[in-house]
Amino acid sequence: MSSRDEIDASAPHEQERSDRQLAWLRTECSGQCVLDLGCGNGRVAGEVSPVASRYVALDQDPAALARCNEVCERIELVEADMQQPPLEEGQFDHILCLGNTFCLLWDVDMAVAAMQRWRTLLNGEGTLVLDDIPQNLWPEVADGFWLNGVADEAGMQLVWARDDAVMVIREASDIDVDDPTFREGEQPMRLWTAGALRLAARLAGFEPPKHCPDAGVLILRPATPARPA
Repeated sequence: MSSRDEIDASAPHEQERSDRQLAWLRTECSGQCVLDLGCGNGRVAGEVSPVASRYVALDQDPAALARCNEVCERIELVEADMQQPPLEEGQFDHILCLGNTFCLLWDVDMAVAAMQRWRTLLNGEGTLVLDDIPQNLWPEVADGFWLNGVADEAGMQLVWARDDAVMVIREASDIDVDDPTFREGEQPMRLWTAGALRLAARLAGFEPPKHCPDAGVLILRPATPARPA
């Protein structure tokens, strides 16, 4: 796991924002059945699983699941691709996809298909909870940060697609300011805009995302009761 992956898995937010988000989640998930997609090192699971009636932590990285298991109690670990969770339908009150996890669904069709699958896992009153990527990250782009091809003080380089809000992040050892194209094997990430996310939600059968500014999250509810795809 790279240093960037370690940061994203354990501390994707500044501490104050993370604390507010976790406090909100502890309240919302108390006594609830929760699925944590891309659980990473257990930043959320360690705080929320003790108050949930059931907590399922899913990640495709076995090392991340092992670390999550060390800091969490009363959780079920599932090693799987978050796009196709191998779980029974209609059983979850909340599905969480937090940190930068949703950005990994960089292709819009891929994201819609995943959200359609997640929708079937929710019960009639269930919600999908995402980090508020448009509100939290897009202002930095608009203010002139996250420049294409520029290495920052942390030794990271962003390379943006020429025709979309998709990027790759390069570690210091891979930086090449003269190479503006994505390389084979690099992980693209989408910096979701509000409009793109509303469209994906509608296509996947969800109502438009609702902002929860205190927690820095978006809440999505099925537009109609969830049914198998």
